[in-house]
Amino acid sequence: MVPLRHRNGNQYLHRQSDRYRRQVKRKVGAYHAFIQAGVVGQGQLQYLAVVAPKLVWDSFGSWLRTIRPGIPPSELVVAQALRRTLPDFLSASSKVCALAKFIADRQDTQNMGIFRMTARSERVTHEIASSVLLWRPTCFS
Repeated sequence: MVPLRHRNGNQYLHRQSDRYRRQVKRKVGAYHAFIQAGVVGQGQLQYLAVVAPKLVWDSFGSWLRTIRPGIPPSELVVAQALRRTLPDFLSASSKVCALAKFIADRQDTQNMGIFRMTARSERVTHEIASSVLLWRPTCFS
């Protein structure tokens, strides 16, 4: 596509070739898909914050000055908790969940930094796997 000068965002696409117009539509479609994926991801973080705040705070594993009982965690806290519990989820539910099995089979668990974590209690691992499986019913297929 033709690079545009600064502050010259107007294009006359009807004067361009069909191939160029298809490229522009493809690029705008990619922008829309990226934004929609981000909105869906943020919505899932908000859903987990509202539905399972105690489990999120228990899985957070860090310190915040603003942790207050009865207040749902922020999207940042939920994302950190999910990042922290991903290895446990993959190892605990790879026999039940097709998605977890697919991801775990394609990872080198000895060399990946995310899998080099200390052993966590069996209760927390089981709670994480069961809560994720509850809100992701497609894992059972």
